[in-house]
Amino acid sequence: MKYYKKVAMRNLIQGILAMIFLGVTVNAQTIDKAAYFRVWQGFQKPELTSEQFLNELPSFMKNTVDLYQERALNNYIVVIPPTNRPAFIPDELALVTLHSKEIYEAIRATPEGQKYSARHWDVFNKSNSKSAAFIDYSKVNPEELIHNTAYDVIGNQINWARGFNAVFIGIKKSELSSAQFLHKLQSHIELAKSTMQPKGLLGYIIIANDNYEIAYLNWESKHAHDIAVQDAGGQAVFADAKQFMDVLMYEEAAPSQAGQTVAPGRAYSTLQR
Repeated sequence: MKYYKKVAMRNLIQGILAMIFLGVTVNAQTIDKAAYFRVWQGFQKPELTSEQFLNELPSFMKNTVDLYQERALNNYIVVIPPTNRPAFIPDELALVTLHSKEIYEAIRATPEGQKYSARHWDVFNKSNSKSAAFIDYSKVNPEELIHNTAYDVIGNQINWARGFNAVFIGIKKSELSSAQFLHKLQSHIELAKSTMQPKGLLGYIIIANDNYEIAYLNWESKHAHDIAVQDAGGQAVFADAKQFMDVLMYEEAAPSQAGQTVAPGRAYSTLQR
């Protein structure tokens, strides 16, 4: 009986918190800066064919935007890796940039939020699909990167719906151990940050995995991006990456409404403005 009373009290508290947070008006100017991130790695549900999976994703993407957009969502970047990816690369990746953790959790505690949580498993494999643990790299600055962990390399609160977004996926070269790869990746991140940030790189969020890196990059403009990657410093950053990674994908996250069709080898910025 005590257990059920505790559960009831917990649910009551969650409901009150949800009403408090969801009652807060978050205007467009506030949502123009993201302070909380979810970095999703989704593997296709085994019962689905690749075609069924790709057909189901737009509906799921629309569900995501519908749930969060009015109260918390700054941008929602979705990535479909190429079909020639290794099996350890997720079938879908997403960076969800949000106003705050508190509002995110309040939304997820509502009946609509719980329904959305369950909706994941219509599309994704529950056993290995999840958001990566997240660390603020600019504060922690670890000597060794942790496997399957996301880092906010620059650490500034920015508007991910503006500027130019790009996504990079690099795969560990086979001759390297996982430890060697993560060590080289940490050094590479420092090089990329110091070289690119002064040239207009505003946001830099990565997933460090034993076998790969995923990087979400936000630039102040496409013009700034193009100049930075073509000059000597930018070429040095790409040359450094190619010493220990094979490039699987480097693509613009093109503006696209959630609900539109998706294709392998593409990235989509659903709230770009």
